[in-house]
Amino acid sequence: MKHTINALKKMCEWAAESNTDAAKGYATILERVDWSKRQLTEEPKTVPVVNKYLKQCVELAGDNPLGDLGRALLKDSESLHWFTMYQSYKDDKRTAVLHKNYAVLRLTGPKGSWFSDNLTTAISIQGPNTWYPPHAHRQREVYGVIGGASEWLRGSEPIVARKSGEVIYHPSGVRHATWTQEEPLMCFASWIDGTQTPSVFVWE
Repeated sequence: MKHTINALKKMCEWAAESNTDAAKGYATILERVDWSKRQLTEEPKTVPVVNKYLKQCVELAGDNPLGDLGRALLKDSESLHWFTMYQSYKDDKRTAVLHKNYAVLRLTGPKGSWFSDNLTTAISIQGPNTWYPPHAHRQREVYGVIGGASEWLRGSEPIVARKSGEVIYHPSGVRHATWTQEEPLMCFASWIDGTQTPSVFVWE
């Protein structure tokens, strides 16, 4: 994962200097991650949504440090451990597509390949025509769009179309959601503080 971790650090440095409300969160990532030594090596693992859309997501990535992170990920693809989420919701019709069409790669955190005790970073792939339902969590969160167009909801704000190179901040407790259309989506995400507290779907 040497290409990925180097690209991750450079991307965080770039985003921390951005004139956005997400900049402080990216600066926190740089401060809290022990970049000097790998903590955990997981056996490589892939899942169908990654096999199907990883390369396309990278092709959709822009000429920016988030896009560079996606390209580094592709170089390291044989050594990555992807997993699916929300198995407890697999029988819920509202999340049936998400369960099949969403995967995560853990990078840093208490259980990450690089250690941080109160922060996680990860990459996600979300297939086309997939709804990530409105949800909220205690953690502050920063996102970065690596490749693919999508629509995002944050709190009571209007739905906004996002594209590669955009960074996003979600304050603690604020409901948010993501929709993909014809393209898949690859994102970077980081939870800051309280990393053991789960998300809660907010259906209404």
